[in-house]
Amino acid sequence: MVGDTIWEFRSPRSKFGPGSFNELGAEMKRMRCEKPFVITTRGWVRRGIIDRLKEILGTEVPYWDGVEPEPSAESVEEAAKAFKESNADCLIAIGGGSALDTAKIANLLATYGGSVRDYIAPPYGQGKPVPGPVKPMIAVPTTAGTGSEVTSVAVVTLKAENVKVGISSDYLRPSLALLDPELTLTVPPKVTADTGMDALTHAVEAYIAKPYWAREKPEDPLKRPVYVGSYSVTESLAEKAIELVGKYLRRAVYWGKTDLEARSGMLLASYLAGLAFGNSGVGLAHAASYPLGGRFKVTHGEAVGILLPAVLEYNAPANYEKAKKVGELLSGTECPEKDPQKCAEWAANVIRALQKDIKFTPGLEVVGVTEEDIIEMAEETMKQKRLLATNPRPVDVDGVIWVYKRSMRNY
Repeated sequence: MVGDTIWEFRSPRSKFGPGSFNELGAEMKRMRCEKPFVITTRGWVRRGIIDRLKEILGTEVPYWDGVEPEPSAESVEEAAKAFKESNADCLIAIGGGSALDTAKIANLLATYGGSVRDYIAPPYGQGKPVPGPVKPMIAVPTTAGTGSEVTSVAVVTLKAENVKVGISSDYLRPSLALLDPELTLTVPPKVTADTGMDALTHAVEAYIAKPYWAREKPEDPLKRPVYVGSYSVTESLAEKAIELVGKYLRRAVYWGKTDLEARSGMLLASYLAGLAFGNSGVGLAHAASYPLGGRFKVTHGEAVGILLPAVLEYNAPANYEKAKKVGELLSGTECPEKDPQKCAEWAANVIRALQKDIKFTPGLEVVGVTEEDIIEMAEETMKQKRLLATNPRPVDVDGVIWVYKRSMRNY
């Protein structure tokens, strides 16, 4: 194998800070967006987001508010139909990761036609490439977790198979990420905890991902994958994101209605983690979360967060120093052990301690997983080749089973 010698960093324009949502009109003028269409949730409509948009833009804005938690292919296709029928020239997505992912795929389907299954990889779909650019999209995240506002991937649930799958293409990356921490003040504690663990998982998996030079060099530069592995830029972003989660997640969970500093810190952590994994890739925690989330109706953040401590332990032999560093960044203290393997276990326990403090879901057994479920889910995990490609340690069915069993109870 000839290793790659090139990495590429990709990111949309971004605007961050309290009150930045009020600058939406100016950004639309910059983008020459004259006929916007909004995709959001019924909850945000009830909270008056459409009325606020009317005040900011000075005009009525058509919208679709049928976003589902962990969106199904059917709901995404409904959003695409509504967007296409609106004849809008740009898209504004407001909400958590589900809203942003719904909007990305709706933009694709409205632009080029077809169904969700046309674009998802075999064995669930046809695996067609995204043909080209979609309409300009402004992503406004209202939770601090997915980083979807800066990534090129969107996740959707296939109800028939009880599995989550992703569509990934540089063309799906939003044109502008507009991050206003004031919009996250109303997020309830459980959602804050779940999305916070999602952000942490993104940061950790991006940080420990296989190095870009350990991936095979593509014959055609245009076929270099979106997820290229870790490198200096993604490592720096991930390190800061991990540090911010350790500093602010507890405060955001318990004082989130009033602690704008903590909300800002967590939204920044989610954004930085999104930039990191959106370029380096993720790994086993995400791959194993897809069959888990599809079967047991847990949120994405719950699924990856439950698996994260065991995944860090499983992957530690690929780079004990990085595993230790995760614990040190998250806790703000040095590893008390001398043995590298014990430091990796300590780092995983730092994550478990954080989860206990924020009353995060304690483990797989709490959401209904039994020993009988694990083998089938492990085999399903092995089909997630796009996600496993950048995992730092080779993965087999036995390894996935070990992670699932280790994750039955974290605290």
